[in-house]
Amino acid sequence: MLGALGESFTDVARNPKLLYARLQLAKHSLLPSRAFEDSAVWTGSSGAVRLLEVQGAFQGGHYALSAHPNVPAPNKPADSRHVITLSRLADGEYRWDTNVDFAIGAIRPSDVATVFSRFVSAAEETSANQVRAELASYAPRTSSALGTAFSLDSVMPTRLADGSTVVTLTIAMRSDLLKQRYPTFAAFFHKYIDPARYRITVTDRAGTPYFEARAADQLLTVRLRTLDGKLVSLAGPATPMPDTLELLMDFKTSVKHFGVGFHGLRTELIHVRKSDMENGWVISARREPDWDLPLFTARMIRTPLRRPFTGEGSLFRIGVRGDGSGQTVIFREIRLFVQESAILRFLNALSGAAFSEFADQVDAEQNAWLREIFVAMRDDARAAITP
Repeated sequence: MLGALGESFTDVARNPKLLYARLQLAKHSLLPSRAFEDSAVWTGSSGAVRLLEVQGAFQGGHYALSAHPNVPAPNKPADSRHVITLSRLADGEYRWDTNVDFAIGAIRPSDVATVFSRFVSAAEETSANQVRAELASYAPRTSSALGTAFSLDSVMPTRLADGSTVVTLTIAMRSDLLKQRYPTFAAFFHKYIDPARYRITVTDRAGTPYFEARAADQLLTVRLRTLDGKLVSLAGPATPMPDTLELLMDFKTSVKHFGVGFHGLRTELIHVRKSDMENGWVISARREPDWDLPLFTARMIRTPLRRPFTGEGSLFRIGVRGDGSGQTVIFREIRLFVQESAILRFLNALSGAAFSEFADQVDAEQNAWLREIFVAMRDDARAAITP
């Protein structure tokens, strides 16, 4: 699995059609009418629907992404299928749908879930010094690769009387270190990631917290509590995490000297498990947050900002699926409604500016950095399981 993920970031090459389509979709994601009318973007169309299919595969020492019709299902590790659909619902109103399948070999979805649960509970019955020692002993390559952009500021496991462990983890985000290896990506990181401030809280329907993460001043702090390898409530008795939760998020960053963001975004978070064949999460957003936008946008009509949250709302789904007869895949699905307007034109200009800076060298350096991390994780995993 880790090897396949590493291959997907190896010297990524896109065919000319995908290069053009990718640029147009990024430039017009919030003003989709322009991309909708451009036939060069799509690999298929029917009535009010446009379709872009992309095939990914590791071949000849690089990861090739090609836009063409009738992309087959992935049949070997690192194969991928991307399908982007743009539907025109009414004048100025559109729906984006994105579906991606990425093959990771024969690993079962339940095993992926086990890896994740053991990772989050790794600090049970340990001290801060033991955590650091185990990282150095069992994951030296991964620690080194992540150390190009992050440093472990502090880790505080606290064992409670009921046997559960509360962990507070603080990580410093270090674009100054990143620039030593990846200077262009580091400049992008410093401009857009360093100033970001956000807070994420996962609670049950009664408001009991199960997970907290916040980022500010280039520090990311995570709090969680585990018992016997499973996440439990941060407050009160160690209650197992239910499958239906609420995710609350605040976010703010700076783009082209404008502060933009939101607070009070409340979404439904559902853990979906289908026997041994599927394990994943679905996030549904049906309530509009409060927006943090420049003062001059107050004169613009903000009704279109409500559209992504009305009706069936927007959706993000991610998970692992496999029945043992073929490739297990990491899948993700995104659904987003857009109603074009002056305020979305302003936001589209900001996102387009960020993407124009991300293209080419920044993209290449980010891919090289991610490849380094996944290859390091793969090599550490191999060392750990080899007698």
